[in-house]
Amino acid sequence: MEKKYTIKSVLTLMLFASALTCLVITLIIVCFYDIKKAPSNSVSEYATLLDMIGELYIGEYDEYTVNSTAMKAAVESLGDNWSYYMTPDEYANFLDVSNNRYAGIGVGIVSDEQTGGMIVHYIYRGSPAETAGIAVGDVILAIDGEDIKGYTIDDIRVRLSRPIGETADIMIMHPDGSIAVIVVAYDYVFIDPVSFEMLDDRIGYIAVMNFDHGAAESFISAVDELIGQGARAFVFDVRNNGGGRVVEMTGMLDYLLPEGEIFITVDRSGEESITRSDADSIDMPCVVLVDCYSFSAAEYFAATLREYEYALVVGEQTTGKSRMQTTYNMPGGGALHISTSQYLTKNRVKLHDIGGLTPDYQIILTDEEFSLFLSGALEMDDDPQLQQALSLLSS
Repeated sequence: MEKKYTIKSVLTLMLFASALTCLVITLIIVCFYDIKKAPSNSVSEYATLLDMIGELYIGEYDEYTVNSTAMKAAVESLGDNWSYYMTPDEYANFLDVSNNRYAGIGVGIVSDEQTGGMIVHYIYRGSPAETAGIAVGDVILAIDGEDIKGYTIDDIRVRLSRPIGETADIMIMHPDGSIAVIVVAYDYVFIDPVSFEMLDDRIGYIAVMNFDHGAAESFISAVDELIGQGARAFVFDVRNNGGGRVVEMTGMLDYLLPEGEIFITVDRSGEESITRSDADSIDMPCVVLVDCYSFSAAEYFAATLREYEYALVVGEQTTGKSRMQTTYNMPGGGALHISTSQYLTKNRVKLHDIGGLTPDYQIILTDEEFSLFLSGALEMDDDPQLQQALSLLSS
């Protein structure tokens, strides 16, 4: 016998099936995630708070600012100096910095009293300015037809600030007095974090500004170049180095050290993850320079070289950081930079627990010396930490 269904009964069955499906899905979710991981009432409470601000607050406010401030405060409440929330603009800047790049033309300038313009005193390698033909010693006289006489360096920076892909017409005077207008296209400029030179007694000096993108490649090239020039020992300067990427640091350690453990992390469950170096190494006397601003990868780099009895450490007590961070994209375009694991040295030391790395030879710069060092104006002969390193290697 054929059954007949009314529209009302069909709708009732459909609603019942839908409700049953929702119930099953909910039960699956509850079973899959334990109660601790389930969303709390704080989400709905925050939504209610925003609604109340919108309905009751008598003044003007920006909802974006309220939300970003709340997210920053949430991460700050963890009490971890190394974890933070970034707004979309801050995240974009973070990516540029961690990639050792910025948007521009790639020149460093100082005032030129004789012409009133700006003299180019350095150019970043491979920058748009170098590609266009601007050279060290050229004097910038005008930008887009506007005379810059009387401008400050900050005025010039503002005048030259523009998006990638745009161009600027820069009038320059060459050292021979000839004038030219050069069109420079804006692009990303790579900032080489490594500088080096050969010092007396065939001691190679390598300064590492950070351990961000490209640092390992530049460092290895510097070591090879100095060895090619006849270096017999090295000074590695990681003072005022804020750290950076683990892969860059381990790339340097792997190149220098023999086979063994060079980086150990421990996740929240207590499981270790170990990075090892290969058997190839550079067997030469070394000294590492550190100070109180040698953070994270910088102090770990020095600590590992010392534990391998590869280098002595000279300078000041480092900061003592033992947490590794991971960056996660957020739906609104920002990012969460949060501590996700601990790291240990080869000898299973947490630098945080011992208050940082204590140098073999502690030498404190005076306030004046430190100020000159930060500005790049401290001469090598007047740098007591560097001189101590050179003395150790010479003897």
